[in-house]
Amino acid sequence: IDSPVSGDPHVNFAHGGSADFRGEDGGLFSFFTAPGLALNVKTEDSTFTPPWWPNTTIDGSYITEAHVVAKVGGAKRKWANVSFLASRLNQYNTALDFITGSCGGHAFSFGLGTKLRRCEELSIKPRYSSAKFEVRGWTFSVGANTVGWRVSGPKHFLDLNIHAAGDAAARSLPHGIVGQSFSDSLPRNGKRDVSPPLGSHPGYFKTSAMAEGAIEGSAAMYKVASPYETRFPFSRFDSEEEVHPSKELLLAEGGDASATEAADEE
Repeated sequence: IDSPVSGDPHVNFAHGGSADFRGEDGGLFSFFTAPGLALNVKTEDSTFTPPWWPNTTIDGSYITEAHVVAKVGGAKRKWANVSFLASRLNQYNTALDFITGSCGGHAFSFGLGTKLRRCEELSIKPRYSSAKFEVRGWTFSVGANTVGWRVSGPKHFLDLNIHAAGDAAARSLPHGIVGQSFSDSLPRNGKRDVSPPLGSHPGYFKTSAMAEGAIEGSAAMYKVASPYETRFPFSRFDSEEEVHPSKELLLAEGGDASATEAADEE
């Protein structure tokens, strides 16, 4: 089961359905929370002028940081904090240090040229401009892209994909803006930004959707205070895994959950 998230954030949920999520400039939000595991993201405002809307400025946003928090080791007492930072990427969309963090308090940074790093059962696999974070049946895939037709804001942004293998979703019953879509087998559809018709000249268009209708509560309830913070109203980080996983979820089929750029903007 996967859930991709990409571009001027467009969220595709684990069992179908989608929504747009603007976030707020510099805001940190919980996209995924499960027992001993979390993924927070940072959003930043961006303006750009795509050629399919001539003489028009789009006021949107992008995900620019992804922060993974995990309790690892035999007793799950060691902390792994790992970040993918788009701000460290160069003009070739890569860097030697776009992955930073710590394992049991020991700091590290790496990127291009490193194939694999481990912190106990958490594996980190960087590539030229992407990375995979794998632990206990969950895979967070992060890929970097250059902002096209940029006027202001970040020069690079991140696409995300969350994948659940085997019974990971049924054991974890995750939450978070994207994670909650793994905890039932129903599609979720939320608010989408209605873009101007292709070829039109609207002059200015600002996105505003915050996944209303697809998530429990409001987007503000998913804000976290710092990159590796795990506490917020719907946190599952300090919960225990399910001893008797839901048969419905064990049998459910669904695609990845993701945050990606809309097809009509490619």
